[in-house]
Amino acid sequence: MTALSHSDPRLLACPDRSGYTDPDVLDRELRAFFARRWMLVGRGAEIPTPGDFVTADVAGESVIVIRQTDGSVRAMLNICRHRGARILLEQRGSCPRMMRCPYHSWSYGLDGGLLGAPNMRDSVGPEQEHLGLQQVCAVEAHGCLWVTLQGDPDDFDASVTGQLRERLGDDAALGRWELERLVSGHQIRYDVAANWKLIVENFMECYHCSSIHPELVAAIPEFRGGVASQALQVGHGSALSDEAAGFTVDGRAGLPTLPELTETEQRAYYAITLFPNSFVNLFDDHVVLHRFVPLAPGRTEVVCDWLFAPEALSDGPDIGPTVELFDRVNRQDFEACERCQLGAQSRVYAHDNVLVPAEHHLRRLHDELAAALAGD
Repeated sequence: MTALSHSDPRLLACPDRSGYTDPDVLDRELRAFFARRWMLVGRGAEIPTPGDFVTADVAGESVIVIRQTDGSVRAMLNICRHRGARILLEQRGSCPRMMRCPYHSWSYGLDGGLLGAPNMRDSVGPEQEHLGLQQVCAVEAHGCLWVTLQGDPDDFDASVTGQLRERLGDDAALGRWELERLVSGHQIRYDVAANWKLIVENFMECYHCSSIHPELVAAIPEFRGGVASQALQVGHGSALSDEAAGFTVDGRAGLPTLPELTETEQRAYYAITLFPNSFVNLFDDHVVLHRFVPLAPGRTEVVCDWLFAPEALSDGPDIGPTVELFDRVNRQDFEACERCQLGAQSRVYAHDNVLVPAEHHLRRLHDELAAALAGD
């Protein structure tokens, strides 16, 4: 058997692996790639009433997303305008009337405007309207909360909904999953010892599926071939095995099928990569939503929600077999990513590995990232 060489036309050079370990590279990626795009930071259902908030790491900045009295959402930097103290430390909570900095008790309204600064009325008064929390662009769409640090952001529909449309073919297909009304039945936070790009690369290809995902390929036989057809064909869903009644760890039926899905959609799996920081997995009775946050060159937090129709959860059904299947897939993937991170840290590694043909669509990630860094 002849070994493939780097001159083989079937291969593509992989980016320099130092990009997976260098803090300066990550800093540039946060500034040029993440900060300028719409990042998924949570679900609208997490903040149902005025004053409810979530805090999120957005391209290295702590951001508050808070529900307003009129039902809209606003986002602002989680930094007091006095001495820069972080105002809210909780990932989620409620401030029914105001947000108060615990250091010197400067208080802010739900819109971020400065309400009061103790014992500083005379000096702060004239500048009060200019000392509110720094505003950040936010959108609530598809049942989710999205934030960008870009002052003049890209059009949300073109940037985010456009990626969903590109994958599924049209808005009607996405609408049949009714993302805006689904609720989280379970959430797991994973601390992965790997660079964020390794996690995205892994999600985008299926060359590894037959090697490390026995449960997944049993449920989705197409993946045994190592090619992710859904990455190549608009609107294609990977068919569920004839032997599987549902996408569960033991093949049993899941919850009732979402009511608007077509017959084809009821027996298929649709995976979507949304740049810069989320994955959407569509099934007949639920949606698995990943969002990730780069914490260091070799560390990434991944938050995974299993979303269901609220009426399907009303009687307390057993969702364990549904959660367990994708949780196993996640853990198998993350272990593989951590192995790649260990290799990238080698001081004698030649940095000359390659992408095989089944992985060629990974080039899109690196092309978009390279373009963003070039414009930094």
